[in-house]
Amino acid sequence: MPKSQSPGTRRGLFSCLHSECDDGGNSGFQGKGIAEALEDLIASFYAEAFDRLPFDGMGDEQVQELLRAMCGGGVCVGLLDPVSNIILNTISALPRDFQPKPHPRHQRRSKRLAGAAQPDWILSGISSLSYCSLVTFLVSYFGCLTDQQAARYLLWASANLSIAVLLVEHDLYAAEPQLPNPASERTQAALKCAATRGRHREPDVLVLLHTSPLPCQRLKAAAPFLGSGGRNLTLDDVNTVIESLRYQESASLDLQVNLLPDRRGVIVYCREFNAYEGKLIFNTSSVNIGGSFGVFSIMAQREGDHFASLLGNVSSISTFLDKAFKTFQGHSGLKSCGDACEYTESLRMRLHGTIHALYLKAFTMLPSHVSTYRLMRYILFAGHCYGPMDPVSNIIINSIWHSIEFPLPSANSESQPYDILDTLSMLRVEARSLRGLIALVQANSGCSVQRTMEHLCSNCCDLSQAMHTPRGFAAAAKAAQHPQEAALGLFLSSLKPHILDKLRPLLSTTNGTLSFESLNQVECILAQEFREIALQFAFAPEEAELCQVAKDTLLIRRSEYKDLRLFIRSELAKVLKKYAREHPHEPKYVPSVICGVVETYYSDRDSYHVNFVAASESAGAADNQLFFAEINVPCHQSKPNFCRPLCLTHTGRCYYGPASSIKIMYPASFDYFECDITGRGIMHADRMLDADFVFDFRRDKQFAKDAVKYCEDQKALSELNAV
Repeated sequence: MPKSQSPGTRRGLFSCLHSECDDGGNSGFQGKGIAEALEDLIASFYAEAFDRLPFDGMGDEQVQELLRAMCGGGVCVGLLDPVSNIILNTISALPRDFQPKPHPRHQRRSKRLAGAAQPDWILSGISSLSYCSLVTFLVSYFGCLTDQQAARYLLWASANLSIAVLLVEHDLYAAEPQLPNPASERTQAALKCAATRGRHREPDVLVLLHTSPLPCQRLKAAAPFLGSGGRNLTLDDVNTVIESLRYQESASLDLQVNLLPDRRGVIVYCREFNAYEGKLIFNTSSVNIGGSFGVFSIMAQREGDHFASLLGNVSSISTFLDKAFKTFQGHSGLKSCGDACEYTESLRMRLHGTIHALYLKAFTMLPSHVSTYRLMRYILFAGHCYGPMDPVSNIIINSIWHSIEFPLPSANSESQPYDILDTLSMLRVEARSLRGLIALVQANSGCSVQRTMEHLCSNCCDLSQAMHTPRGFAAAAKAAQHPQEAALGLFLSSLKPHILDKLRPLLSTTNGTLSFESLNQVECILAQEFREIALQFAFAPEEAELCQVAKDTLLIRRSEYKDLRLFIRSELAKVLKKYAREHPHEPKYVPSVICGVVETYYSDRDSYHVNFVAASESAGAADNQLFFAEINVPCHQSKPNFCRPLCLTHTGRCYYGPASSIKIMYPASFDYFECDITGRGIMHADRMLDADFVFDFRRDKQFAKDAVKYCEDQKALSELNAV
């Protein structure tokens, strides 16, 4: 369990110093506000970049062209140091036919008099845009920071995005803080968001510049003038960057395919790579798609590295920690942070993202068998993730135990999956699980909420190695509002080591999916070992009595659920067939369980964004796979429906806040970075939900009362809309 820590050794200093948590440091850095100090720092970088660019070697027209490029595209965003980013982005914003030409020697003049536009009065404007761009990158990249937090991290990192990312990951207890990977979709999407916010003329060009590989020879040529403390640029250096950008942009021409008129053949044009530039990879295989077909693939693979490789070694953050600790020692007013602290809220959202991924993992582990479909209801109702095992095993164990001892009324046909079409129902069990985890840690340690959440972040919510007490489990079940809190506390306390030793092998998997037989054995063990607990809390099944309005609402909600479920499932089957045609080397998938649907409105269409688990058509051939799908409403088919697999390794952008949330897991794409934050967050999760009618949670003692209140609210809302 977490030990007590002094503020000087705690994490979160980068976020809390000079914030509202810091009574002694509200004046900011050098007496300035954070935004003002950061903009002044960025302005100094522009002045240095201006001095290093070869303005004094160009003619008047080219000077003006370079100044326009700096104003329109020279944002301080990228994966190098800030000055190098400005230089690189400025040159990349020049026209493609730009050819730097030396100015006649007798007409050379001072850089500060270059052309009519003076840099001193335009620096403030582009510095402000770069400030917004840098903040946008961090907020987009992590998804759980405020703009003010991002600005503080950037100021600690001297506006270096790569270092700022390391500082945030350090504070959020990443297993191993990693620099932004130029090849990852997450980094590329955040760069495009930042470039767009900075009003860059061509955001895609900036992304291409920083994330496309270059041969080592080209990078070696750029190393002397790109990087912290690099030399002033010559006209030849400008040409070097322009040629590198042209090389990056030509990647689309590496392979070109023309279909012959008789459709009996194709002509493929392949770039002839030099040994240091790349290679062509040829592959031939046979697959069975309604018959035997040969698949021939040619892949152009460029060799090299990214401009970010010129940044040097910044993996150590000890220097920045020392600076923060020294600043703390000079401030006597850093308060103990509570729930209102931005850092505490970031930890909370990070944990919600982690817990959401744990539930998605649990869904992917369930076998596609009719007898396991009913378990979905119990996961949503009582499948909390705290207990003596790892979180995913706890979810499954707690759900199976509840299904044995406290069975719910049958709502649908047991042969049909219980698809989650209401994301708030999943949010509710996740939010309650977090409360239970916090209570479990605090019961055995007495730590603050913030320190407890730091402990949970550092362990990815896994408390299986901790020492637990019956008092701790009872406190967790009560804090989490478990429907059978006393029984659950006793059950978790009764999971002795010899029982856990029986359960662990059954809940471990080599291929990612549990077998139906293993779950059956788990159910048998729990039924045999805990008969006495069931007898202590046995009661006659009683369903909550509903008023007529609530009964009518139940029928309406079930009908709406059925219609939407049939539509989504039919469309998912279609997009999976389309995916199989486009990826013949992968298994053929069929929809298994839907675990989140969000209705989205674009300017040209209405769509549903869906997370779902798909199972291989061939039993045992592959793991279940989590997918994202975009399904357009039939009358708005301006864009084809599609699906793509998701990886559960990154959960940073799947979080929940008090009033807003990212309710499903999205691909790390710019297309979704701006639209994936939706209304109705945690504050709505404990109310009556549509899913409560659909899944028929009438065993809950609050169900009848909440159902009546829900119907009254819906009636009042309808009357208000009518007026």
